Amino acid sequence: MRVRTLCTDIVTVSLALLFCASANAAGEDAAVVDHSRHQDRAGHQMTHEQIEILKSKIEIYRPYTDEQINAAMSRMYEAQEYLSPPGVRNEVGILGLGHGYKAEGDALFKRGYAGVAAVYPTAVGLGMTMMDSAHIQAAVDQLEAAGAKTIVVLPTEVGDNTSLIRQWNYAFGLSDRSSYLDVPRIRSDARILVARTPTTSPLVTQILADYVRGASSNPAGEVVVLIAHGPEDAADNEKELRNLAVHAAGIRAATGVPDVMYGTLQDDAPPEIRQKNVDRMRGWIAGATASGRKVIVVPVVIVGRSGVSARIAKDLADLDYVSTGKGIAEHTLFDQWIRETVAAATKPAGTG
Repeated sequence: MRVRTLCTDIVTVSLALLFCASANAAGEDAAVVDHSRHQDRAGHQMTHEQIEILKSKIEIYRPYTDEQINAAMSRMYEAQEYLSPPGVRNEVGILGLGHGYKAEGDALFKRGYAGVAAVYPTAVGLGMTMMDSAHIQAAVDQLEAAGAKTIVVLPTEVGDNTSLIRQWNYAFGLSDRSSYLDVPRIRSDARILVARTPTTSPLVTQILADYVRGASSNPAGEVVVLIAHGPEDAADNEKELRNLAVHAAGIRAATGVPDVMYGTLQDDAPPEIRQKNVDRMRGWIAGATASGRKVIVVPVVIVGRSGVSARIAKDLADLDYVSTGKGIAEHTLFDQWIRETVAAATKPAGTG
């Protein structure tokens, strides 16, 4: 298999880890909170040895028993779907990777790829690839069968510095160390190009600004709060906060809203870290409304129908704000991001 990256620091986006212990603070009764919030197909069971590997890599797994972890894993899923009509053939194929968002969110994700699927053989792979990569392999095989000699992989998540991106990189042979289990590497006779996430794209700034304009009525008297999932690691999180700062500056310039705040939940960090982030954001919103300003909350997510968006709503319960509600993949500019990314990836060397 031939694999190359479009830049040297290919890494991913927003991973909701198996146990978001912070959800207990939101009133959930179960001792172990699992990814069935995001994913709803059964089938994974791990050995004790595999569980010990995960615990060695991911801190929040460590308090739980093998039985609790396997019960949670049984509700995870990986899925793939070929999106193009039968007659579409091209030497360039597109593979969109996403975290997985349950039925409604998955449908929105796939809808975002519908335009390019009419031109290029296009497939999507949904799931965290924690224990297996068979769904990604099946999607690659389908693209090759449709004539693809070059496959552009689009890791479609918000965040360039997460364990999910690193796991996908491992699956494609771009990293020697997996974030979770050592899943089978993807095999292909096609040239595979792994692109960057949309995280730092100026088009994402435009999308978020457009959502703000749709919720705005008096920019001078408003405050915007951007909220992203965020990595669990502190150093990774600082990098993502810098990315959000760029979007915040662009939104201020595009909308005229003078105050654009931003933060991450660190949704998969230990609960005390996540709670500090939530408390900080609640303080921003409460302070703004107390001063008579309208607050517009912008979940920085791929699709609005996601576990992250639902948890943000719980985190901000009883506060006075409006939410933009939609994700990046639901905007018409998302199609432009796909096309521009594919064009850049496949541009012949030496061209402008």
